[in-house]
Amino acid sequence: MINLATLVLGIIVIVGGAMTDHVPLSSLLNLTAFIIVMCGSTAACLIQFGFRTLLSGFKAVMWMAKPPRIDLAEFIDRVADWSSKARGFGTLVLEQEIPNVEDPFQRQGLQMIVDNTAPEEFASMLGIAAENLDREQAHPGHVWEALGGYSPTIGVLGAVLGLIHVMMRLNHPSELGAGIATAFIATVYGVGFANLVALPLGARLKSIAKELERERMVVIQGFLLLGEGKPGIVIRQTLKSFLHEEPKAKAEVEEQEDVPETASQAA
Repeated sequence: MINLATLVLGIIVIVGGAMTDHVPLSSLLNLTAFIIVMCGSTAACLIQFGFRTLLSGFKAVMWMAKPPRIDLAEFIDRVADWSSKARGFGTLVLEQEIPNVEDPFQRQGLQMIVDNTAPEEFASMLGIAAENLDREQAHPGHVWEALGGYSPTIGVLGAVLGLIHVMMRLNHPSELGAGIATAFIATVYGVGFANLVALPLGARLKSIAKELERERMVVIQGFLLLGEGKPGIVIRQTLKSFLHEEPKAKAEVEEQEDVPETASQAA
């Protein structure tokens, strides 16, 4: 949510700065310039990406309010529990856990464990699925960066069209000043939209997609260890090295809380 608030704040600062210089707010509003810049930039991106990818880019704006994340701490606890059950009762017992897994990628990995997929095929198939997700989640960032690239040029095009209209009315000198000012509104829209909205948003969405890619690699590693039949404690110790500053797994926290109690009893 703070990202959206910052985005709005940037726009308010620019508009407020113009108003402090006694520029009337009405002079910054021009429907024709808005249509030229926004529709023109969108049309260019539609040609480049296609409708489906463009729509996914617009939908991904909601990531600014609530970025998608993989709870790695919860996953570590879960995969360690799956390991204990599989080592005690066989991998088929994990079939009853599949409906409880909400993430389609993790559900696919667990299904492959239940199906006893060969290790070499397991890593390859899960890696391909991860690459497809990575590519799909990187599209929104590319869409918004493309919008940021097209909009300034489309804005200049709108300004030129406006100046052409002004030149056609040279016989009305009193209208030239207002006409030229209106013509340059398209440039303001194009440059402002690119640098205040599209480019920062594209960079942020690409950063989110990159973080999801990193988290998904941890998930793949967890399933590889589960497929190899590693004990839960080994899986937990291996995967927690990928967490960096992430919250620790629940079981690990409980173990750390038990240490002082044991030490005090020994004292």
